[in-house]
Amino acid sequence: MTKKIILASTSPRRKELLEREGIDFLVDASFVDETLNESLPIEKRLCDLAQRKAFPIHQKYPDDIVIGADTIVYFEDEVIGKAQDERMARHILERLSHQKHLVYTAVAIYIGHDIKTFCEKTEVYFRDISSLIPDYLASKEWVGKAGAYGIQGKADCFVDHIVGDLDNVIGLPVTKVMECLHQK
Repeated sequence: MTKKIILASTSPRRKELLEREGIDFLVDASFVDETLNESLPIEKRLCDLAQRKAFPIHQKYPDDIVIGADTIVYFEDEVIGKAQDERMARHILERLSHQKHLVYTAVAIYIGHDIKTFCEKTEVYFRDISSLIPDYLASKEWVGKAGAYGIQGKADCFVDHIVGDLDNVIGLPVTKVMECLHQK
């Protein structure tokens, strides 16, 4: 019997990344409290959250492969989440302008009754984007995105360079996920 792969996420970016790899999968996400355990180092906090996102779906499909993930922007020792409104998006982008920030994606993969977790880190270096912010805000592309930007869209011009995996910044470090799936 072939194991099904279930993506425990409603992220369109994660879905696109897996589709790009030709992976046949289902989407079935649960909604969990996304509060991070502040007593843990950032990578462990995120792995814990990815596991909490994947666990209810694993319970539903205990013999299959379940992939849960969470992506955050981290700047000046602070998690930068999704902007609630345009004013907050402007503030976030102004802070990130001409700065380096980190993007972490934690992944939890249940393969039957085993679980593998890891956290990937990518350094993102923005150029001075001050003059680009008003048009970007007007595009509404910032809505629903950690750090108020999507590197795979109009915000690609914000980036001077990255150190690490671009797919990680988009929302899923596909190379590492594929390695885990092939080790099953």
